Amino acid sequence: MDFNLQRVGKLLFFCSLCGFMFAPLAVAADKFIINHSDSARDHRYQYPYELLALIIKETQADFGDASIDEANVVMSRNRILRSLKEGEAINVMAEASNQQWNTDLIAVPIPIRKGIQGLRVFIIKNENKHLLANIDSLAQLMTQQTGSGSQWSTRFAMKQAGFDVVESPQYDSLFHMLSKNRFVTFGRGVNEAYKEVEIFHNLYPELIVDEHILLNIPLATYFYVSPATPRLAERIQVGLLRLIENGQFDQLFYQWHCQSLMQGQLHKRRVFKITNPLVTESQMVSITGEDFLFNPGVDVQSICQKYL
Repeated sequence: MDFNLQRVGKLLFFCSLCGFMFAPLAVAADKFIINHSDSARDHRYQYPYELLALIIKETQADFGDASIDEANVVMSRNRILRSLKEGEAINVMAEASNQQWNTDLIAVPIPIRKGIQGLRVFIIKNENKHLLANIDSLAQLMTQQTGSGSQWSTRFAMKQAGFDVVESPQYDSLFHMLSKNRFVTFGRGVNEAYKEVEIFHNLYPELIVDEHILLNIPLATYFYVSPATPRLAERIQVGLLRLIENGQFDQLFYQWHCQSLMQGQLHKRRVFKITNPLVTESQMVSITGEDFLFNPGVDVQSICQKYL
């Protein structure tokens, strides 16, 4: 009897041990770590990270809980790339398509700004507004020195096209340089220019947005994810496609961008187009289809009436 009790006891212990060993483990909540803005006046990342929060909500049922944390230091683009590869200080960022980033990181190839960041209007000084009003060709536009971030994707496209580009690694300093006549034009996405002129008005009240020229550069803003956290990339892509399908993506996109698009009056401008060595339009729509990109030739007011 004692022998049998010992066997039963051992069997029960073994079974309980197996149950412990093979019980499903609780999956840790996904942790998205995003970049720190360059300054208090830098609002370029508000839209993509509000979109990221919507993606998390849309995928919670099958991917579980998640958090979004901000890196605790401001980093240059090169340092961000190094940190993204490691996936510790930062593991996701919304950034313009870049060959090195496409190689070293996981790109989610859905252009989250519908290409409008490549629809470049020019911030200029009010005293120079006549210069762009009288430009009729790309060659004439290239005679004016233009400003750019030294690590921006559009810099490569503009230099390849023949623009004389004056560079700075610091976002805020470009507005100061423009005010000091270091260059004449400062190309910004139509989604950026009007807000930036407003934000920097107290410092540089002489800056305005030109009303005449549109420089069209193929430019895709993708979510880039660290190779150390591939699950986050999968979650982002699944969530984006769902949001596009159910209409929530367009709802958020136009709520964020209709004001700038209507201010820009892009369909009334003289349009000059250059190629981008880092991305083509066909690459930008490889998943979503060509109708996904915003068409600058349409009168956006009729579209925005549905969302505002």
